[in-house]
Amino acid sequence: MVKWRVLVIEDDQALALGLRINLEAEGYTVLHAVSAEEGLSMLNDTGADLVVLDLMLPGMGGIEALKHIRKDEPKLPVIILTACADVENRVNGLKEGADDYLTKPFYLEEFILRVKRMLNRYEWYRTEDVLKIGDVSIDFNTLEITGSDGDQKRVTPHEAAVLQYLSQHQDRIVTRSELLKEVWGLDPDVETRTVDAFISRIRRYLEKDPTKPEHIISVRGKGYRFLP
Repeated sequence: MVKWRVLVIEDDQALALGLRINLEAEGYTVLHAVSAEEGLSMLNDTGADLVVLDLMLPGMGGIEALKHIRKDEPKLPVIILTACADVENRVNGLKEGADDYLTKPFYLEEFILRVKRMLNRYEWYRTEDVLKIGDVSIDFNTLEITGSDGDQKRVTPHEAAVLQYLSQHQDRIVTRSELLKEVWGLDPDVETRTVDAFISRIRRYLEKDPTKPEHIISVRGKGYRFLP
């Protein structure tokens, strides 16, 4: 069985060693880089299935490294792991394409769970290449949405993951809490504005009139129904 390869870009040697030991205990192959430059070189030379990225690194910062990763690897799962807990850093990381964000100190069990769920989502990309939604199609290999007029837009890995999850459960209502738990790996009791914001953005890609959606239907007090 082929092992998932996890690249940890972290300059704290003690923390990196702890992550390596625990990830390897879960059956993953772990690569470690102490700088963004070294991590990008390793990613280019050997590849990885998931990147754990610190923001405060010597030399190139984590956000700049994330931009480089997203330029070449639009769907590679990236988890930011950092001591920067302020909202601005979290928002910047997610805007630049991070799939998840954990602040130090963190619970190891939660970190491992998020890694597992992130890799499960990565597996989704491999099982379905193109999804048709009305006159629109999304290519999960390139993360590009093509409209009926041929216009193309790039979606983020998280937006693609939301679409993927909704499409796989179109036979029923999907709740906001379920999306938070299964797509983000977050506590389902967390505020739901994150989900609503993503759904609103996705509707602008898919719907002829986002104010009157035909494909992602809100069910008051429950969640969403997906009608491709």
